[in-house]
Formats: sequence, structure tokens, C-alpha cells
Amino acid sequence: MFVREIGAWRLVGGETDRIECKAGFRLQPEDRFSKALRAIAGLANNKGGYILFGVTDGTYQADGLSDDVFTKSDISLLNRILASALDPVPHVTKGLIELGGKQVGVLYVEKHDHGPVIAVKNVSQDVKEGGIYFRYVGETRLIKPGELRQIIAAREQRAVAEFSARMNRVAVGKEATIDLDSGEVAGTSGKFLIDKSLLSSIQFVREGEFDEKKGAPALRLIGDVEPVSAVERERTRVIRENVTPDAVVRNFLRNEKVAEPTQYIHFQAHSQRKWFPVWFYIDQTRSTASEVAEDLRKQVATYPSSRDALVDRLAGKDAAFRQSTGKAEALRAKLARGDIKAPTDIDADVVFAGAVQALPTTMKPKDLESIRTALLDCLDRAQDTDPRSSNRRGAIYRAACRLDELLYSKKR
Repeated sequence: MFVREIGAWRLVGGETDRIECKAGFRLQPEDRFSKALRAIAGLANNKGGYILFGVTDGTYQADGLSDDVFTKSDISLLNRILASALDPVPHVTKGLIELGGKQVGVLYVEKHDHGPVIAVKNVSQDVKEGGIYFRYVGETRLIKPGELRQIIAAREQRAVAEFSARMNRVAVGKEATIDLDSGEVAGTSGKFLIDKSLLSSIQFVREGEFDEKKGAPALRLIGDVEPVSAVERERTRVIRENVTPDAVVRNFLRNEKVAEPTQYIHFQAHSQRKWFPVWFYIDQTRSTASEVAEDLRKQVATYPSSRDALVDRLAGKDAAFRQSTGKAEALRAKLARGDIKAPTDIDADVVFAGAVQALPTTMKPKDLESIRTALLDCLDRAQDTDPRSSNRRGAIYRAACRLDELLYSKKR
């Protein structure tokens, strides 16, 4: 992609329909990110591609980033900006390239399978509400009729193919059908009934997302559907693949099972942050720790060091435990005795997180669940724009990771 020329690195071929260059990077205020936002929408609507930050437009020389804003930017903030401005939300991953001591930031945008991606609000002068942007060679602009027809035609073809596949699965008995008048769900192996009083409350939603306060973008089926003889119900929240750091931690703290737990494990190989709950998701996969570790080794990681650190944790070579001192140590002793009082402000949150990181393996499960609830409140308070919030989140993430080890690691 880059070639060295007379002491400098230059992008071979310049900007294309898959590559756009930016000299600098800013996520906030949102207006400073508007051109990159338009490029993300355009790439997602075409074939996907890369946005390179630290590469001068015109000369295509890799001058590098002038500061560490890109490296310190939280991918969860990027995802929140995307979710607020574009629908459906593009899937973006973050990486870093070092060329001759200079750093080039990389955002990889996947082609969206359910396009077109549409702007849902105005952002500066670059993104207009209702606009559909498309990446052409050397520029991102409003889509032309021909390309829009291609996107719609491809979407229709996928819908027909998915419907045909679903009918085939019904025919061979792998899926069942529901009669919305009677509530009967029938398949080749048997039938069960949904109470008619519930039918009107069941909502069927197509793939997409709904807004959840500072949590994971998710889908859900509303209504209780079960065989007549069932004695227990288990809530499953269906999570889309666009995983965020906040989602990994928040779903664990809420004890919410997800439809694709492997995605939450793989995500950790693509995040700069090291400490995320993992045993909670392994427990849902029904795999062993060694099987998950072997799977991770096969992954092409955006951050190999994060993947390797996770593999070490699964092998028992590392843990989120960290010895506490001062106020955190005094609080740890109380927590270990079962004297649990949830913190109520951001300063107490940091002390609480430090104490949780040092919890012993002798903790009672009911006490761990109480701490789990308290940590969720801490996480909510760490979502503001205060510059200290990122450090608080880091402490809370590691505390959640320690809690995850105590609750679930022995199961696998």
C-alpha cells in the first residue's frame, strides 16, 4: 500500500474508490468529524475500504498524525457518533500503521450488507439529512441513480435468497411455522401453542437496532413464547455484530445473554483495551477455555498484543487481580466480609473499582451479584464528557473483568 521514496513514505496509487486520505483526526466536536463521517457512509455503500489519517491529500505522503488523539479515541465513542448520524450503522474497526517512526491511523469500513446507509441528521455542511453517499474514485459524493439501483437490486436478491433458504429449512423440518390466528407453532417433530392473549403483544422485528440508554445496540422479541409445559423462561437479547467496549462490559454487568457470544470474544482482539469480561461469554458458547484460546490464535487481530494477553488469561498466566492499597484496601476488606455499600459519586467509584479488582476467590456468589449491580451504576456515571471518564472506565472495566473471573472462570 505504501512505498518508501527519498526518505518518505507515499501511498501507492493515491485515493481510489476504496481508500480516502485525511491529514488529521478529530472525533469531537462532531463537526470536525463530518468529512470522515461522509467517507464512512460512502465506503459502506460501495465495496467498503479504508480511511487513512496522517496521509496528506494531494501528495499522498505519510506525514503521520500530529498528536495522540487517534490512538486515545475510544471506539465506543466512534460507534455512538455513527449510530446517531447514520442508519443502518456501518461496521468500523480501528488500527494503526507505523511508517518510519510516523503513525498513520486506519479506519476500516465494511461493505454494509443491508444498505443503503442513509444520513439521519445534518452534520456540518458535509453530511445532509436523508443523503445517501457513495465512494467513487477519488471522491465521496451523493449517490447517482445507477449505483442506488444496484444497491436496491442486490438487497432484493438477498431477500429472495434468504426467503428461499428459510422455506427449504421449513420443508426439511429444521424450522417451524406459526399460525398468527390460532397461535399454533408447527414443525415436523411436533407442535406447541402460544396463548392467544399473548399474540397481540408479540412484535416481530427485522434486522436493525433500537436505542438503549448507553448500552449495546440490540434487537429483541417482545412477548413470552414458550411450550405449554415449560417451567422456566430465559431471556435472550439478540446483539448485532457491531460490538463496542461498552457493550461487552454492560451486557456482563446486566447478566444479559447474547445471541452471538463468540463475536464478543473476538472483539477483544480488535480493541486497544486489555481488560474485558470473557468467561461470561465463554460460558454461553459451551466451549472450553483451550478451544476458545485456539480459535483466538487463528484470528487476524487488529491489536495482536490484546489478543495475546487474552490468550494468556485463558491459559491462567494472567488475571485481572490487582493488589489494592489505601482506601481501596480498606473497602476491599469490607466487601470480603459481605459489607457491601454501593458508591454514589464518581470519586467513590474509582475506590470501589480498585477494591473489586483485589477481591479474593473466597467471595460468596450473592455478594458478587450485589457488587455486579453496583458496578453497573459506576459504569453509567463514567459516560460523561469529563476528561477523567476514560480513566474511570478503565478501572471499572478491569473490576468487571475480575468479577467475571470470580463468577465464571471455574465453570470452564
